[in-house]
Amino acid sequence: MTNSDRYVVLILDGRAAYNSIGMFNRELARVIRTTGLDVVFLNLDNADDFNNTLRQTMADYPERIALALSFSGFGVEIGDSTESGNLWQRLKIPMLSYMLDHPAYYLARHKSPSPAVMRIYCNRDFLEFHRDHVRSPFRTAYVPFGAMTHGRLPQKREIKAGEQPLIIFPKSGSDPQKLREPWTLLPRLMQRILNDSIDHYWGQTARSGAVSPSVLAAADAAGVELRNDLTLFTFFVTFVDDYIRKSKVDILVRKLLTCPVKIYGDGLDYIDSVHARAEILPPVGYDRLIDMYGESFAIISMNQNIDDECHDRPYAALGCGAMPITDTNPWWAKNYPALLPYSYDFCERSIVGAIEKLLDDPATAADIAWQESQRQIQKRTFDDMVMETLELALMQRYFTFNFQPPQLYYNKCGG
Repeated sequence: MTNSDRYVVLILDGRAAYNSIGMFNRELARVIRTTGLDVVFLNLDNADDFNNTLRQTMADYPERIALALSFSGFGVEIGDSTESGNLWQRLKIPMLSYMLDHPAYYLARHKSPSPAVMRIYCNRDFLEFHRDHVRSPFRTAYVPFGAMTHGRLPQKREIKAGEQPLIIFPKSGSDPQKLREPWTLLPRLMQRILNDSIDHYWGQTARSGAVSPSVLAAADAAGVELRNDLTLFTFFVTFVDDYIRKSKVDILVRKLLTCPVKIYGDGLDYIDSVHARAEILPPVGYDRLIDMYGESFAIISMNQNIDDECHDRPYAALGCGAMPITDTNPWWAKNYPALLPYSYDFCERSIVGAIEKLLDDPATAADIAWQESQRQIQKRTFDDMVMETLELALMQRYFTFNFQPPQLYYNKCGG
């Protein structure tokens, strides 16, 4: 195969906290290149660089740009916000974006008017919110994560007698009470809905799933119909979801103060940790964090407010052989029963108990983590996620742009 026969994938890169998007993009590129496709990064932080690179790529790969990929909706709106004016529609390039956060946070990115853009949700909770409430047209799919190895072999953990296992919790936060202060400027009815939503979530749910049912319950009680008012509904969901997530971080960090844990994050200086056993340290970039995954005995994670998947961090732990310590939800309990003794929730099951279980018998914990790591790698990896995405891009191209998939690209996807 000559260079003139090769197809290329565009990956949209941009600035994000701790270079998280950059890390995901490099992992995307690593997997894509194993299929024989080339990769070109487009820099969204520099318009001239973006345009020049795109023009050069179109010249180097005439009619051989297979697709464009991004995370968190980066780049899906480029153009004039109309179906025919969207850049990817004009260039006839399928644009697929992994939507990593709740649709309420950046709603416009979940409502793209272009059939060239396909949204990919990594948990069913967000997909269902889109289906039931956003209901924007064009294609949407669910493609979950898998074990993230970053191209490295997982390692079984070995703890010597008297050695302190390294347990890390990479998580930023902020004072939940500070988040509530601006609410006093809102009309009293809106304040009531926000406060009643929070009370409902803590008191009437299992505390693992979406906040939207709690928002609807509070609004119904206040006589406000939100099911057909997406703007107001997502306003409430955004504030309540953020508050609940920050409250969960607050609960976790305060409980972890008694444990030998290294907590890496911003916005936690409001918590007094002077005499704590845990260390609250500045956040680290994802390049360093990936190295720390390989050094850690256990990695603590906290899900978004979801019931039907987990955060990407347990997949990172499973990919390197470390013990994932995460909060439970129905999906986790069903798929990882062996890890439940090392899991926690925000009701009965304490994070402290999970860590004590690990420290009481680290050899058994290491064996279980290794077995689950091997099982996950056999079951599903990040590479599988990427290959499924390539197949979705093929479908997107075929049904959006004149039913003409590139033959080489089609073959690479197993057609």
